[in-house]
Amino acid sequence: MKISHFICFLLVFIPIINFAQSLQEKLGYAAEDKLLIIHGDDVGVSHSQNLATFQAIQNGLVTSTSMMVPAAWSKEVAELAKSIKNTDIGIHITLTNEWLHYNWGPEAGKTDVPGLVNPLGHMFPSCAEVAQNASPEQVEKEVRAQIESAKAMGIEVTHLDSHMGCMFYGRPEYMRIYVKLALEYNIPAMINQEIYKGFIEPNPALFEGLEIQKLPIIDQIIMADEKAYANGMEEFYTHALKNLPAGVHVLLLHLAFDDAEMNAVTSGHDAFHAPWRQKDYDFFTSEQAKKLLEEQHIKLITWREIGKVL
Repeated sequence: MKISHFICFLLVFIPIINFAQSLQEKLGYAAEDKLLIIHGDDVGVSHSQNLATFQAIQNGLVTSTSMMVPAAWSKEVAELAKSIKNTDIGIHITLTNEWLHYNWGPEAGKTDVPGLVNPLGHMFPSCAEVAQNASPEQVEKEVRAQIESAKAMGIEVTHLDSHMGCMFYGRPEYMRIYVKLALEYNIPAMINQEIYKGFIEPNPALFEGLEIQKLPIIDQIIMADEKAYANGMEEFYTHALKNLPAGVHVLLLHLAFDDAEMNAVTSGHDAFHAPWRQKDYDFFTSEQAKKLLEEQHIKLITWREIGKVL
């Protein structure tokens, strides 16, 4: 038997073994590495939010942020971003307006997306109201408008994520839009294993025609809730970092200063208010947090890095 024929024989009968790479390995790290994006949500919502977030990027441990384009202070985000090279800024897809005395409407304009506004022309306060009133076509138009507005301001958009999770709530078509636009703009969308296995995997027909396998799937999204705030934010974050497993994770923060502006914005809310946001800022600009990351051998990364696997 010729050697070439013998090799062909072996290729036919030797089983093919698929050694699937983890996301951290695709990024050039070891399988046992613990990778973390420390992500500050909600820039654009206020001057206080913007300053605290960008100071935490420059002087603290925050590696990424995402902007609420329809909010009043979004243009300042583009100005602040100029001071930091390769700033990691995504679109915090905003379909709601949850604050009592601080209101905004859709970026696409209330006449173009009437299902996204209440009788006053402001966005609804809850995802349930969005799902009840806004067609998928209107949601896609609004998300596109937010992406394009950010780009027009000079933002190099690094990823998509969803304010209050509205893209995952109520209407499966919204999730298709989320995936579709991430692929179209060639940027990651924040999707973790829980969302993928609970929403995407059971509904393959929903994503027909989309190369969803191209999107990187992270392992965990970690965020403090009301119970964590009541028990102590330092305790919550310390426990989360000490128990972080190998993989790629996102820790969501809401950074702002406990000042008059932020207290006015968050008036009437028992969660995610100004004192909460100050505590996020304080911990993730502290030497204590820095030392903890070093002790736990946690490597900080950005969405910009994850985007390279696309």
